Amino acid sequence: MILIITKLLTDTTVVSVRELLETQGQEVVVLSQEVMEQNASLRINQTADGQAQAILRLDEREINFATDVSAAWIWRSWRPEPLLERYQPLVKQADEWNFFSNEWGALYKGIVLALKCHNIFCVNPPPFHEAFEEKCGQLWTAADVGFKIPDTLFTAHLPYAQDFYEQHAESIIYKPFRPFFKMIPQKDEEPSKIAKLLTNRVSKQHFTNARNAIPTPGIFQPYVEKAFELRIVVVGREIFSCAIHSQSSERAREDWRRYDIPNTPHQIYALPNDLAAKVRTYMDRLNLVFGSIDMIVTPEGEHIFLEINPNGQFDWIDRLTGMPIYEHFAAMLQAASIDYPIPLAQEAVNAQ
Repeated sequence: MILIITKLLTDTTVVSVRELLETQGQEVVVLSQEVMEQNASLRINQTADGQAQAILRLDEREINFATDVSAAWIWRSWRPEPLLERYQPLVKQADEWNFFSNEWGALYKGIVLALKCHNIFCVNPPPFHEAFEEKCGQLWTAADVGFKIPDTLFTAHLPYAQDFYEQHAESIIYKPFRPFFKMIPQKDEEPSKIAKLLTNRVSKQHFTNARNAIPTPGIFQPYVEKAFELRIVVVGREIFSCAIHSQSSERAREDWRRYDIPNTPHQIYALPNDLAAKVRTYMDRLNLVFGSIDMIVTPEGEHIFLEINPNGQFDWIDRLTGMPIYEHFAAMLQAASIDYPIPLAQEAVNAQ
């Protein structure tokens, strides 16, 4: 049985992977916060001979991690969404909301670490599935394996950021450690909107406006001119690289996550062999078996590493390019190994 731990049961990537696995005859169980709220529990105890065991109960069914779970996919942690209507009264009570959120986070961590204790093959292995979402360690390791990285400042102290701005010819960007989304309520006849805080160019005015702001750590880097960007999806030892022509869209120029798909061509990209070797070394250093890497390709043809997301979405890359990412992902879970058999669809492509 393959266990999927996810934030949302309706996540497009989860639905697609589950359907593909079940079509191939695999039993799949999907566990989310919603499921745990309704009819589930985790029990840690000892057998008659003193062996520790973890038992997941779903209604009347019991799943023994030691004997029933062959592989697990850990996809998005259980961070309760303040925008969900059922939590709105709780969100307004800071102490209660923090307790509620932290309790769910603690249970999530407990379940995934129980998988690790049973030596179950996980995508990605705990605790690295979350640890290397952090930018400091992943950037340092990228530089250490030979990628080119931008000079990066992490600070909440505005004068340091301003010094950095001046050191880089007044051409830097700011980005948060985590994307920030805020719902703007409906007003008059206008529909509700979601405001996003992603990557932005920094100007002198930003420093003036931020003088009375609450100090918040941020990431500052020199602005790197782009020919195009890369989304590199790594599944085991296989690498799927997509060129994202973000400079074709005014909306996506600074951050392609301001999606403008119709005006942003996506194309399969042949990653140079030396970079592909560094990608595999990098994944090994981080103890990850899956990840989505973002790079910039400069007008001069240099490849600049930006970050890796151990939980990076790839659905739109699969759909727009036709690369068999889903097939490889499912094959890795079925084999419970990064050395999985190449899917038939890929073999047919290789034979052409």
